[in-house]
Amino acid sequence: MGQIRIETKVTVTNDNGTVSTHAWDKTISSLTAIRTSQIAMTADQTRVAWDPTVEATEDMTDFDFLLIATDGNVDVEFTCNEADANETLQTRRIVSGLPYMLGADDAFYGATGALGGTLDVIDKLRLDEPASAAKVVTVIMAT
Repeated sequence: MGQIRIETKVTVTNDNGTVSTHAWDKTISSLTAIRTSQIAMTADQTRVAWDPTVEATEDMTDFDFLLIATDGNVDVEFTCNEADANETLQTRRIVSGLPYMLGADDAFYGATGALGGTLDVIDKLRLDEPASAAKVVTVIMAT
């Protein structure tokens, strides 16, 4: 069984010069699969990073941990309830040097107002290079 340990430390200096430090430490244990990929993207490229509904060769059909990091800005599209009439897309810009992490694949579709909707899972990830420059994206998934 594998594990992933995440150590996060943020130091904040406010406009008065006061410094505060915030730290978190989390270990995710009993993982049965961990996948690390380095995805080279050319300028203006869009590509699927993970889609177990289409790719029979995908080694995981869900995730309990996701990390996406890049050496330049990249847009990530998260699909919830793929290929259903209620399919929902959410896109996030991932900026260089700031890893984006999720601790579960839980996602909602069909929200009609504020928070809510029907609980489902993220079941597809697509990457888009928006700035006409090659990038390398690191994706770590575990279940």
